[in-house]
Amino acid sequence: MMINTTLCYIERDGKYLMLHRIKKKNDINHDKWIGIGGKFEPQESPEECLLREAMEETGLTLTSYRYRGIVTFVAGPDTEAEYMHLFTADGYEGTIKTCDEGVLEWIDKSRLLELTLWEGDKIFLRLLEEDAPFFSLKLVYEGDALTEAVLNGTKLELPFSPLSHASRASSPQGEPLLISACLMGAACRYDGKRKPMDGLDRLQARYHLIPVCAEQLGGLPTPRIPAERTGHRVLNREGQDVTAQFTVGAEEVLRLARQFGCTKALLKERSPSCGHGEIYDGSFTGTRIPGSGVTAQLLAEHNITIYGESRWEELLWTFP
Repeated sequence: MMINTTLCYIERDGKYLMLHRIKKKNDINHDKWIGIGGKFEPQESPEECLLREAMEETGLTLTSYRYRGIVTFVAGPDTEAEYMHLFTADGYEGTIKTCDEGVLEWIDKSRLLELTLWEGDKIFLRLLEEDAPFFSLKLVYEGDALTEAVLNGTKLELPFSPLSHASRASSPQGEPLLISACLMGAACRYDGKRKPMDGLDRLQARYHLIPVCAEQLGGLPTPRIPAERTGHRVLNREGQDVTAQFTVGAEEVLRLARQFGCTKALLKERSPSCGHGEIYDGSFTGTRIPGSGVTAQLLAEHNITIYGESRWEELLWTFP
């Protein structure tokens, strides 16, 4: 049988209201700093449990809150698993009261890692900090040791880095991301126009962006005659075979990816160079078929994960 609980981080002026659990004996959370919350009562919804627990533990009536994710806790083969419904709140009324379960204290978010926290809490606190969309996180413990973490079905590498994306971006070790230069607004499209994608500022806050244009690297001019892939060949609209230029460009992009240590690439969808999973069929009629561009295919063959621009937000919530 699954236990259902809520956990909420109430926010104010860049701080969370944290509960230092030091008052109860035999408390599994003894001496840990956590948010506020507790077990569901019969027939309660997550929101009803949240509001009741907030009032009982803090004396506050929450007026603005967000449901952020579900955390599945597994604490060993002989214990019941727990579904923890995670919330944040930024509006409340009332005065904070003394809590029977510990000491309530406003803690600056920048100081959270100085506290005694569960290792898994550092994962979802980072997701909250980065405003991740609704997520499912599974945490498996043996005693106090976190042995497995799975985010939205993908296993995370442990030990997990608690650094925020912003902190990583300011570090010379920030994760490199290969990106089609046209998506950054470079005038390297076949028509020479600039069309930057949405979300560049958020990607730049997370990654060290490495812009590339395989077609220019292969020696093609800008602007140029549009081309499409037909089987293993790439032909432009006038019937000229430009496979060699596309191949040279793809090899140069791979060289740069290796040089910068890129394991992910954000590429222009449906391009004869960068399209991944779907490209135009070579008839220049806008007809789409399954397939990949020359560069995307080569990168994938060398274990570089490809994202199209319609999937850019997924890159904000993946971890190396």
